[in-house]
Amino acid sequence: MIRTLAALLFVLVLTACTSQSGPELPPAEVFVNAGQQFALRVGETAGVVTSQAIALVRFNGAVQDSRCPAGVQCVTAGFATVLLSVQTALNVHDVTLDVPPDGTVEVVVDELTVKALGLRPNAQQGVTIDPLGYVVGLMVTESSTTPIPN
Repeated sequence: MIRTLAALLFVLVLTACTSQSGPELPPAEVFVNAGQQFALRVGETAGVVTSQAIALVRFNGAVQDSRCPAGVQCVTAGFATVLLSVQTALNVHDVTLDVPPDGTVEVVVDELTVKALGLRPNAQQGVTIDPLGYVVGLMVTESSTTPIPN
């Protein structure tokens, strides 16, 4: 019932936004509530239901992965750079996050806080990860502060 309602609301929001010019993200494959953890594979889009609208988050891929492999002594832990697209009620934003191994990173996008909770698979010595094989863990919450327009 909730998914049906969320999907209907999503269609209404997209219909209302068709008069706006500019890029739009593809439809969501999954819907979650703000504050709920979820995972996306490369190329997948999630609809995040907030108190104001439905935001779309798309995982575009990892462009760099310098994370220290498991079981290896490294000078630094490294990070993986992931690319997301976030469509809010205001605009579509391309977001780059440097995700540390076993750590989180977040960024404020308009009225939302997007937090990367991790990236799978973990780095392994001597193993090259298929660029389409990455899965990012995310959580989107409503920001407590109002952003200042640029």
